[in-house]
Amino acid sequence: METQLSIVSGLPPRTLSISQTSVIGRAVEADLVLVHPEISRRHCRLVRDGDNWFIEDLGSQRGTLVNQVKIGGRTELKSGDRITLGPVILGFGVQASADGVPGEQTEAGRGRMRVQGKLANAIPLDQPIVIGRSEEANVQLNDVAISRQHARIEQGPHGFRITDLHSKAGSFVNGRRFDAHDLVIGDQVQVGPFCFVFDGRQLVRTYRLSVGRIVAQNLVVKRGQNPPILKNVSFVAEPGQFIGILGPSGAGKTTLLNALSGLRPADSGEILVDGAEYYEHLHELRALFGYVPQDDIVHRELAAREALTFAARLRLPAGTPRSEIRTLVAHTLQNLGLADRSNLPIEQLSGGQRKRASVAVELLSRPPLLFLDEPTSGLDPLSEFKLMELLRGLADTGCTVVCTTHVMENVYLMDQIAILVDGRIVFQGTPEAARERFGVTRLSNLYDTLQNLDASTVPSFEPAPPKSEPTEPRTLPKPIRRAFSLPILLERQAAIFRADFKNLLIVLGQPLVIGALVAWVSQSAPLTQFFAYIATLWFGCSNSAQEIIRELPIYRRERLVGLSRWSYLLAKFLWMGGLTSLQVILLFLVLTLAGGKPAALWPLQLGSLIGLAFAATGIGLTLSNLAKSPLQAVMLVPIILIPQILFSGFTVAASDMPPSVLVVSELFPSFAAERIADSSFILGQSISGELARDYTIAYQNINQWYRSIYNTRLKNGTVFNDATPVYLGFLNLVLWTLGGFMASYTLLARKERNG
Repeated sequence: METQLSIVSGLPPRTLSISQTSVIGRAVEADLVLVHPEISRRHCRLVRDGDNWFIEDLGSQRGTLVNQVKIGGRTELKSGDRITLGPVILGFGVQASADGVPGEQTEAGRGRMRVQGKLANAIPLDQPIVIGRSEEANVQLNDVAISRQHARIEQGPHGFRITDLHSKAGSFVNGRRFDAHDLVIGDQVQVGPFCFVFDGRQLVRTYRLSVGRIVAQNLVVKRGQNPPILKNVSFVAEPGQFIGILGPSGAGKTTLLNALSGLRPADSGEILVDGAEYYEHLHELRALFGYVPQDDIVHRELAAREALTFAARLRLPAGTPRSEIRTLVAHTLQNLGLADRSNLPIEQLSGGQRKRASVAVELLSRPPLLFLDEPTSGLDPLSEFKLMELLRGLADTGCTVVCTTHVMENVYLMDQIAILVDGRIVFQGTPEAARERFGVTRLSNLYDTLQNLDASTVPSFEPAPPKSEPTEPRTLPKPIRRAFSLPILLERQAAIFRADFKNLLIVLGQPLVIGALVAWVSQSAPLTQFFAYIATLWFGCSNSAQEIIRELPIYRRERLVGLSRWSYLLAKFLWMGGLTSLQVILLFLVLTLAGGKPAALWPLQLGSLIGLAFAATGIGLTLSNLAKSPLQAVMLVPIILIPQILFSGFTVAASDMPPSVLVVSELFPSFAAERIADSSFILGQSISGELARDYTIAYQNINQWYRSIYNTRLKNGTVFNDATPVYLGFLNLVLWTLGGFMASYTLLARKERNG
């Protein structure tokens, strides 16, 4: 009968088959590799003597326990024994139970939990609680590894604190034993074989505290009719490893990282996460992955603390207390060495500090796997080393870190490197093995060898099969119910606007200066209205033309963690439309005050300008989605504005336009604004020669419209009360507003697909 070790808790459940003396440890060279920061590189040894099995500790830092008793020498094992290595508990058995795990429980770490006497899967923290095995405990955990009174949780001045009550087996947070610990959102708490995650309000029970093995097989990425960028690429990442993807420029490093992270999935091939197909369950499994692109994923105008707070509110579950979010942000800033710079705008930080701020955003949700694309690009050697050292430290805490890089000086910090040449992985292994494989004494000389390497002649890398197979496929995490993002996004837009004082002055100063200049040049009401709506079009288009393209990397990353496209675009639309409307109101006030007496139908004029402001915002957001760079977006604005002037109906009256030109003009929002302005001068007025002289363009335009509808001219002495041109003008503006929004939405979705 086969002898097996089953992981009960602390690592993803799987069954390890053993048939001979084996060393258990964190080192790659161990016979049974358990990657956890609390497990020593060579922790203990299982020794077979005939049909009997023994275990002995190899001088590990945490020691080895059998059935909660620390062993001092060689100890015999019996079927059903539990072996404790720090926070990792193993079940030993000569024959696995029907569910694949020996011992008392039918499934690893899934004993019953009662809260206030009732079965539960979460521990609410609305009052002080005691966790233990006794009936007096608020939370009863049914397992022999749990002491009668094991731990206590209560709220203190700095949030929730968990204290170990001198339990025999100890308590662990994030894999490390503690006496007392202030909980931070995302903390992983282990009490015996029971595992929990702190979400800011309660401890939610979970059965896995880390991602297991990640295997990519035969990934192919194509772009149109060109040769594939990735050619049957296979790749493997073990838990807690720091892996670098190296290769010459154009080898496909970023493409591979995008495929692995799901940002742009491969055209064919598969990625398995503990046996679960990643692309098939992208929505559920994306929460396990962090991704830092080459571009910064933080708004440079904001202070680091403020940027992280907004990111946390968008990513964390709805209802997470603000106090716990503040604690999480402070904890993350401290861990990444940014605490003393947290109140400075990110644009004032050094390149290395900005990159750490981007990493901090990803660590807010405590992902077990972190992808980074060229994180050291553009950094000086010292900043580069500090960042790579930080990533090494993250891997040592159990987070799997995968990054692309072309810099070789710090590769020795990595556990493994994967070398990509011409879309193929030609090697994956330790840096030492890479030197031997390519015959170089220094890895910095590796690129010289790769330049002359024909990748098609090198056998493609194939992942080695795991030393044991999971007993069950990964249990898919439930999607997080996040807070409604629209108010948060609007609040962030306001914070960005307030933070850039110079831009604030420019935005609010533009309408005042332009209004004063127009009023100085002419007091003609039709002319001032013409300049008013042309300025409105310019305000709206220029304000929003760069909004999406300049923060596209931030948007793409936030989409991966569940940000709604509708909410994002609607926040942009409402904020930019509202900002442009504020400019329009200021412009209108200046023109009205300069003109002395406001027009009788001034609400109609102001309403048309506000409607045009939102239509122009929609046009600007569409340009932002069409452009490939912020500069290109700015250059597109005149192409839109100049036709608005030509086809407005003011520079050339509608009555003077050829029929084909008039048909085209009637589609333009500027023509709609002019039609409403014309109506504001003519509506309710008696038709006369004086009216025609004072408002020549308005009279000609309205008369042309009247003739086209009623087949007759306006008659002197009659009062014009037909508001149809006004309705048509506002209908045009509404359609342009909705059309601009929907075009922006469609183009933004295409940007997501095509990158």
